[in-house]
Amino acid sequence: MRPSPPRALWAFFGLALGLPIGPAAPSERRPMPPVLRLSNPALTLGLVPGLGGRIVELRVEGGDNLLDSDPRSWQEPFPPADLRTPFEPWNGHTYWVGPQSEWWTQQDMDPERRSAKATWPPDPFHETARYQVRERSRSRARLESPPSPITGLRRKLEVELVGARRVRIRVTATNGRPTPVAWSFYSNTRVRPDGWAYVRLAPDGIKRIDGPRDGSPYPHRVVRGFFVSPPGVKPGPAETPLTADAFLRPVEARIAYFRGHQLFLKRTETFSEVRLHPEETPVEIYRSSGGGRDAALLELELHGPYEKLPPGQAMSFEETWDILDYPGTAEPEAHLDFLERLYAPN
Repeated sequence: MRPSPPRALWAFFGLALGLPIGPAAPSERRPMPPVLRLSNPALTLGLVPGLGGRIVELRVEGGDNLLDSDPRSWQEPFPPADLRTPFEPWNGHTYWVGPQSEWWTQQDMDPERRSAKATWPPDPFHETARYQVRERSRSRARLESPPSPITGLRRKLEVELVGARRVRIRVTATNGRPTPVAWSFYSNTRVRPDGWAYVRLAPDGIKRIDGPRDGSPYPHRVVRGFFVSPPGVKPGPAETPLTADAFLRPVEARIAYFRGHQLFLKRTETFSEVRLHPEETPVEIYRSSGGGRDAALLELELHGPYEKLPPGQAMSFEETWDILDYPGTAEPEAHLDFLERLYAPN
């Protein structure tokens, strides 16, 4: 039997992990609350391990949550990880796999969806997975998921506050099957739809914009070399949602999101487009006006390289989030002035 550490060491470990000092007696142990929060004096980030490990809260001290997620969905009981669990707009930030056209093609549980090459819903075993918390401190957490029978992937999520207002996120997926799979990472951050989204475009920077099958697309602008997605457009006649799914080739894999006097920057490393799946681009912006029973929606999306994974092989994707103060007005020209100064080479 390994001897127990002295009481002083328990105190040290407890402080490092943000836990009560000293080992708790069995009767004193309490289940972890549904929301796991990382924080420093300037920033709070909240995750829900029991609901797909999704990030549901991102706020600076005294500010609003920049992520679009209803706190009522953060509470137990959570829906089961099951093939027939219906998709709900839990929102926040999550990682899907790409391309979307292959979501149901690498599995045998649902032959109907496989044959139809269904593009909706996303993998229910991932959406509602119960992630285990393997490591936790005040500023860092490491979570692990069970394997999904739909994608074949087991995931590790690492989230860390690395500066006063900076977050680094790394997700790693390992192929748990005895046969190969092929996927990319699809980083999807649903933010409050009353904000503005900007992407600096490379030449020929708009690959395509998919609109609704019936009706008009959500309008966008291209101003001073930036793709601009404005808020506030109303639904069409009879409350028909206006939608636009913009597949963009950026100068760098970075998205700027302004809301009020805050700027949220979401970015990852820039890599050659030849590493992408042909259906994807490095950056994607999805916007819907909402209408009827549908709520307005804004997704900030980054796509990683498409990789073929033999059994036991892993792939990773890392991104960084920054929140900056923005002193200007909620107008595109003022936003772009700020971004051009920010993006200017030193």
